[in-house]
Amino acid sequence: MKRLRTWIAIPTLFTAAVLGPGAAPAAAQRGGMIQGRVVDAASQLPLAAVRVRVADTQLGVQTNDDGRYTLVNLPTGQVTVVAERIGYERAQRVVSVTADSAVRLDFTLRVAVLSLESVVVTATGDERRREVGNALATIDANVVEEAPINNVADLLTGRAAGVQVLSSSGTTGMGSRIRIRGANSVSLSNEPILFVDGVRVTNENSAVSFETGGDAPSRLNDLNPNEIESIEVVKGPAAATLYGTDAANGVIWITTKRGSTGNARWSAYTEQGVVTDPYSYPASYRGVAADGTACRLDDQVAGRCTQQQVASLNPLEAGGSSPFRTGNLQQYGLNVSGGREALRYFISGDLRREDGVLSTNSLDRVNVRGNFDTQLTEKLTASVSSGYLTSRLALPLNGNYELGVIGNGLASQGSPDVLGGWGFFPMEQLLAVESRQDVQRFTGSVKLNWAPLTFLTNRLTIGLDQANRRDNQWFPTGRAPEWLGYDQGARFDNRFQNSSYTGDFLSTAEFRLSPALTAQTSAGLQYIRETLTGTLATGRQLVAGSKSIAAAAITESAESTTVNIKAGVFVQQQVGWRDRLFVTGAVRADDASAFGRDYDLVLYPKLSSSWVVSEEPFFPQLRGLTSLRFRAAWGASGLQPGSTDALRYLNPVSVTTGGASVTGVTFGSLGNPDLQPERSAELEAGFDAQLLGERLGLELTYYNKRTRDALVFRQLPPSLGVSQGRFENLGSVRNSGLEGLVVAKLLNRRLVNWELALNGSVNENELLSLGQGIPPIVFAGGVQRHAVGFPLGGYWERPILGYSDANGDGIISQTEVQVGDEPVYFGTPFARRQLSVQNTVGLFNWLRIGALLDYRGGQKLYNNTEAWRSLQNITRPLNDPTAPLAEQARAVASAFLGTDAGYIEDASFWRLREVSLTFLVPERLTQRLGSRQTSLTLAGRNLGIWTDYTGIDPEVNQLGQNNFITRDFMGQAPVRYWTARLNLGF
Repeated sequence: MKRLRTWIAIPTLFTAAVLGPGAAPAAAQRGGMIQGRVVDAASQLPLAAVRVRVADTQLGVQTNDDGRYTLVNLPTGQVTVVAERIGYERAQRVVSVTADSAVRLDFTLRVAVLSLESVVVTATGDERRREVGNALATIDANVVEEAPINNVADLLTGRAAGVQVLSSSGTTGMGSRIRIRGANSVSLSNEPILFVDGVRVTNENSAVSFETGGDAPSRLNDLNPNEIESIEVVKGPAAATLYGTDAANGVIWITTKRGSTGNARWSAYTEQGVVTDPYSYPASYRGVAADGTACRLDDQVAGRCTQQQVASLNPLEAGGSSPFRTGNLQQYGLNVSGGREALRYFISGDLRREDGVLSTNSLDRVNVRGNFDTQLTEKLTASVSSGYLTSRLALPLNGNYELGVIGNGLASQGSPDVLGGWGFFPMEQLLAVESRQDVQRFTGSVKLNWAPLTFLTNRLTIGLDQANRRDNQWFPTGRAPEWLGYDQGARFDNRFQNSSYTGDFLSTAEFRLSPALTAQTSAGLQYIRETLTGTLATGRQLVAGSKSIAAAAITESAESTTVNIKAGVFVQQQVGWRDRLFVTGAVRADDASAFGRDYDLVLYPKLSSSWVVSEEPFFPQLRGLTSLRFRAAWGASGLQPGSTDALRYLNPVSVTTGGASVTGVTFGSLGNPDLQPERSAELEAGFDAQLLGERLGLELTYYNKRTRDALVFRQLPPSLGVSQGRFENLGSVRNSGLEGLVVAKLLNRRLVNWELALNGSVNENELLSLGQGIPPIVFAGGVQRHAVGFPLGGYWERPILGYSDANGDGIISQTEVQVGDEPVYFGTPFARRQLSVQNTVGLFNWLRIGALLDYRGGQKLYNNTEAWRSLQNITRPLNDPTAPLAEQARAVASAFLGTDAGYIEDASFWRLREVSLTFLVPERLTQRLGSRQTSLTLAGRNLGIWTDYTGIDPEVNQLGQNNFITRDFMGQAPVRYWTARLNLGF
């Protein structure tokens, strides 16, 4: 493990030049008070959690549930008071404060349509959007109350330009891949990093240690969407510089709900629903001769038989034998918030039970959260955040596994006389296997905010995220499939503990150097330690009826420990001119235990600017234009190598010498002492505009991102007698594209309002270099590869050059299909274009209608399900002479000519992702029920799809969250949800 250098000492924040004469505010007599209330401009209802503060100072409070606030111990004289809340436009007023007296000051806030005054979260704290030179996406998690949201991945889907959530499976509890502005790395993860309330937490997206065939849960979905206040998506290196190494893929920053001053407010909800599989699965076909033997079309063409009929069977849909069921879900939640200035609280509990569409699939989850804020002294506040999860997930076997439930149905030989119509094993044996994952997880943090001076604040965050996981799988003796001896009983019991420790310090000073010039200086340090320990145990040949490894005749065990340490310091300087031009410069220095021993610090610089040009005196007053801002940012960030990629280490082996068994060693890894992090630099530029009296908002961003020093595995000659190879910093990858956002208030009447939001993006990904002497990296059975000049993970296959029914018999034979000799590029598995259309309509003040339409385009998908079924000669084109000739041609090419080119298909689609109807019970009726607010939401998810893809669904992926491998193979497609949710407030 690398030494931690002495430069980690807390940096000196401000030089004598910065703190020179006139920089610091003059001392003022304290003792004034301001009180008031903040309400929504449209509804006139009180707004909670609004931050009300004195401008250019750190004096501030949050409003309570009644929208009320009190500012105390204020300097006398004229002060500017600011009110700001995420999702609303910022408001400010000037008021005169006198000693020992209270001033009344109320605010009315309007909902923001890409407002420059809205508040966003950055690495240095809350900032107004007008100050930030890069694009940020903010997601209001309150949509959970009125949309069919099952997990955090659902909350992210379709709500942020440039963010792709790639669903892997419709199996309950499974995870997703998340890509922000494309894939940067050839060998390392392309997932963004995750922070919750300032603490780095694990979002391991493929967290399972036994064989499932490809399905895997994600630690991201441990989080309960009902506890989340907002999500900020930091999209690229230009914005993620201050997050340092590991942030090149972007950052997801989650803020959970907190309490505000006032009496206790209770909220309760219940959600009930059903889960269905809406798909039609392909049948298996069998050509039959007169004597009842199999007679496929190629047999008939070769003269080996004469086909008399075509039989078909679909055990996945046959009445009474289908393994599918109508699943159900139920969820119950209760939370309370309130408090006084001395202590505010938010406490919540949530219970969720979901049964998937297969009997072996279910999820039981309990989330508990307690967030507390206290004013320790006049200048010191403390915040405590704590969340606890316990869950039990039952996983079915699917995908690339002979024991997969769906795969056994799709592998049917077309006859009920063979295994009852199933492919490899009877269904009762498959459903007897138990595969479970139990998780207990705690995420907690303590944050101290100290403002010793009106212009200076210090923030210290210390946190822990710890997940204890148990993966256990049981094959019951005598009832499990006869495969690898599992019918004799087998048990896998693997236990893991994943701990992440975060220490983060930030100091920020704000100055008004002149009436026109402001400055903000920030400096800080961050320390993160991640530890993963695992113990794996296996038992085979169990005593009948036993689940214990102790009752096994054959046992095996193993253990592992991985430690990662990262530390960094940074400094940032921002200068503002007349509150309309902001220039920001920053630099971060990082070190990590995964760097090579001969590699020193890595530096990540940043420079950005934001200019609200429409507020300049020279800018013409254009009709319909409310505001116009130009912004640009350049910055760098990185990805650290794997924990042991830089290390040289040995593996123990057992050897026999002199007739005795002794321990020997072999090279496990040659190591690389010069190994350094991958480094991504990005330039982005764009503009934001508000038009038509702030009824229309536009945002457009161009980015160009290049990753260099990408890790590539170099093969070493076996003659060296060491390991197979090592990682070196050789590669280069480019991503470029456009992101756009349009938000429009199409109608804003007393009884009818309609808001439309469109966000879209275009991304071009290209591998620029793999390093000298490195050939294309081929994987996924040869169908995918990393090739210079093409997108990462692109599909390559020998093409079908043509086909013709030369003899006119209606059957395409092997000699009638022409295939190329060399593989060619067919396309990328990742969408190049993305568009989401979100409509929200309000009627008569008691009904809201929401809909989300999602488009992905420009991607291909390898339909390996049908390619494999063709290889088994059980598809319609290989058995039925009435099948279309094009279908016959691609099946023949796959089954007999060695190319699956015909099954690499266009996977573009439009999907009706969400529809919801929310009924708001009038206040006069809710009071009779004893509540302050009541709503009922009826919603559906995955209600329709439009695509040319011929497989089950274009969003299915056999290997779940694998970095690049993408193919449709025997998996569970996204399921359909119908839910009803009742929300009550007391």
